[in-house]
Amino acid sequence: MRVVGFSLIAAFATGALARPALVERAGTQKLVTYVQTFHTTDNQPLSLLPLRDDDSGVTHVNLAALHVNGPGQITLNDNNPNSTFYDQVWEDVEQLQSSGIKVLIMIGGAAQGSYQRLCGSSTPAVIDESMYGPLRDTLRYHNIDGVDLDIEETVDISCAHVLLNRFDQDFGSNFLLTMAPVASNLIPGGPGLSGFDYVQLDSQATSPTRPNGKLVSWYNGQFYNGWGDASSAVNYDSIISSGNWASSRIVLGVLDNSNDGGSGFVSLPTLEQTITNIKTLHGDFGGVVSWEYWDAGGRDNVSNYDWIKNVGDALFRNQIDNKATLIPVLETADTPQAPWPVSQDVLVAAGAEWMQAVWALNTTSGNLDLAAKKLHLDLGEGVL
Repeated sequence: MRVVGFSLIAAFATGALARPALVERAGTQKLVTYVQTFHTTDNQPLSLLPLRDDDSGVTHVNLAALHVNGPGQITLNDNNPNSTFYDQVWEDVEQLQSSGIKVLIMIGGAAQGSYQRLCGSSTPAVIDESMYGPLRDTLRYHNIDGVDLDIEETVDISCAHVLLNRFDQDFGSNFLLTMAPVASNLIPGGPGLSGFDYVQLDSQATSPTRPNGKLVSWYNGQFYNGWGDASSAVNYDSIISSGNWASSRIVLGVLDNSNDGGSGFVSLPTLEQTITNIKTLHGDFGGVVSWEYWDAGGRDNVSNYDWIKNVGDALFRNQIDNKATLIPVLETADTPQAPWPVSQDVLVAAGAEWMQAVWALNTTSGNLDLAAKKLHLDLGEGVL
């Protein structure tokens, strides 16, 4: 199935385009990059310092992923965040912050368990202080500017709500709170990995001391792995057009290398066109977030820095000239690429809806047998 929509493509003025300084960009569009792998593609230490350059365009860096493994057992990936393994990382973080870039830590992700430990088993959720206290202290010790909650495990909506309120209470209204739902979760009742409705959460997670009265500053939507599509503006526009979100609060999440996800990678030229089209449709477009920095640009034959810079150029270059001619163009977008296309087709042929099959396969790491059982499908003999 193909989704059809209309977008506008504008002719930009020729010649060099001045890029606004970082301090001028900070309150508008965001260019965010996740950093989980702290070495280069040739296994050398990964320096974050090039991101300080204004030409990079980066406004926020999300370090990933922090895990709560037990009382006082906090790890950044596989190591204690206070380990000497991360000494260079924290030195780089200080310099990024001194240049105006905000540094957040992503909590959770594909490794499940952190949120169940933080929130306990009761409903509504009650924070387990033995789990939360060391997490809070770690964030304070490293002077982190905010947290990105990537909840890829089923929890009650009250878990997200109570954590957002607690972070706000303990760190104040300048502490950034973002979340990273899959794109389909941004539609009311849409499937996802968290176990709750993000539209409902956002309506409840309010604060009079925060911008727009919302606890969550913005959402880093995952438009890949079958959950969304970044090959055109159609999917993003449909989410904004649902009327539940200001486009300033929805950031387009993309893979910056096909090796970094199961499916949904789009080439740099295609992504640049998508960004241009979204900006045309939504002048307050929230920005772009990429997963992940260490091998960005590998599929486009450019360095990670140049990939980020090119995306920043598309995002921050001068807005459309008032005299530019807007040309209506019929834009089509394929159904989002599925990480396990053969298994996806089998489940859909057996009666599953497309997004149900995406959910089942993503939550079983592509195991067709387990996915079919989740969906209560009988695939018959000789299929599994």
